[in-house]
Amino acid sequence: MTTPETNELIYVYAFVPADEASKEKLGQLKGIDPQHEIDFYITEGLAAVICKVSADDFSEDNFKRNVEDMKWLQERAYHHHELMNRLHQVFTVLPLKFGTIYEHNERLSEVMKTYNSQMKVILEEVKGKEEWNLKVFADRDVFSKSVLENNQVIEEKKREISNLSKGKQFFARKKLDQFINDEIQAHIKRKTETIHEELKKLSKNAEVKKNWDQKITGREDDMAWNCVYLLETGDDVNSFKQILRSYQEKSDEENEGLRFESTGPWPAYHFANFKSKSPKVES
Repeated sequence: MTTPETNELIYVYAFVPADEASKEKLGQLKGIDPQHEIDFYITEGLAAVICKVSADDFSEDNFKRNVEDMKWLQERAYHHHELMNRLHQVFTVLPLKFGTIYEHNERLSEVMKTYNSQMKVILEEVKGKEEWNLKVFADRDVFSKSVLENNQVIEEKKREISNLSKGKQFFARKKLDQFINDEIQAHIKRKTETIHEELKKLSKNAEVKKNWDQKITGREDDMAWNCVYLLETGDDVNSFKQILRSYQEKSDEENEGLRFESTGPWPAYHFANFKSKSPKVES
């Protein structure tokens, strides 16, 4: 437990292999508590990237209170994110979520021992790799034109409707609108899944995520695909980018209304799934 004399906790950013841990490579970096520098805690063949923090800000109750302050949260979450990217440039990283805190070295050491094999396997799996996210957005109005153009099924349905009585035409058109919407969705799905299957051949792992709605994206077009890929640094990343450029060029040439947006490289947030069964502040 913390004591009145020290009043300090341990903030943990990530784990790296012990043989990669080097203060020289790390440099002198201020921690999430700027009164302390980033350091390593090494045991069991692993190195925890840590910073001492004040219990006044990071004890469990104080932390819960502070994250309600958006300015406090944004500053520290940004620091955590930026440091993780910097670590990824230098080390093989098993990243931890923002706000992973231990009360003392003994508890941290216990966790590193208990989950030692699991963490080493993960570190080996993500070594020399980077995470990339792909989001595909679809302008439905533009995309629908390419779907509806010369669509014989839809044209036939329109002709059938024109021969119905006016009362029946209303309900038939409602059904046709739903059919057209389903056709558009099916075409978008086939398109994105085709791209995904091509990208999966390059990837060591991939995880399809839930699409965000327009309230989250703040965009007028719809998110049609959201996926993260684990790629070997180098040729596979270059091929990944080239494939997306080719699809974007094709979409632009054919006026499909698709927009491909990739971001990376990131640490393997989605593929380094280390989870210890413990509370926010670990005692």
